[in-house]
Amino acid sequence: MEDLIAWADIIGTIAGILVLSSFIPQLVKAYKTKKMFDVSIHLMILIASGMFLWVIYGFIRSDPVIIGTNAAGFVLNISLLVMKLRYDKMQNSTVKTG
Repeated sequence: MEDLIAWADIIGTIAGILVLSSFIPQLVKAYKTKKMFDVSIHLMILIASGMFLWVIYGFIRSDPVIIGTNAAGFVLNISLLVMKLRYDKMQNSTVKTG
């Protein structure tokens, strides 16, 4: 049984790393282009909310894999959300003044 739990932790960690790494290309693209009009703010809010709830669930279950991956994902998603708000505001002010 302990072997199964160890394997579950390994699989969960790998899954978490893969999911978290999916944020990196969008963060890099947003930083380079300073444009995020095509990224849905509603999607980011829903994902951040879900990840926050997963963190709470992880604490209830005392599961460090769930806590760690979802806390990191929450931070990455909030970073994207902040970039979206900032870059959309920059684009809107450029369009209005330009």
